[in-house]
Amino acid sequence: MTHQDQPQDQPASDLSTRATGNPPGPSSTEPAVRQLDSIIENLASYATPVLKEIAARAAELAAKAGEAAGPMAQRAADKTESVGGRLATKGREVASDLRRDTAVAKSGSGEPPFEPADQTPAEQDAGLPPR
Repeated sequence: MTHQDQPQDQPASDLSTRATGNPPGPSSTEPAVRQLDSIIENLASYATPVLKEIAARAAELAAKAGEAAGPMAQRAADKTESVGGRLATKGREVASDLRRDTAVAKSGSGEPPFEPADQTPAEQDAGLPPR
């Protein structure tokens, strides 16, 4: 029987059954599945020690990074403290200058007032210089 002699509505699996005499099914795929299963098991047994070694090295690197981060964070905190102190001093100076300029403008004569203005309790608590 040639390809042209076969009926069009007959499924391909029936055609392969006629050609080989054996129906396709579980019995023909079982050896392939067993072989794939064996290959996967072998890969898993070889890969497990390698993956454990990679994980151990990653953990060691993380530990080294953690050890290095502590001193770096301390240096950054020290630097921030010194810069913050200078910034606070400069900010107080600018505030004092602005208050002095405001007092001169309020005097009306362009001269600074003779008596300094009293600080508020909040300004004293903040450590601001007198006005």
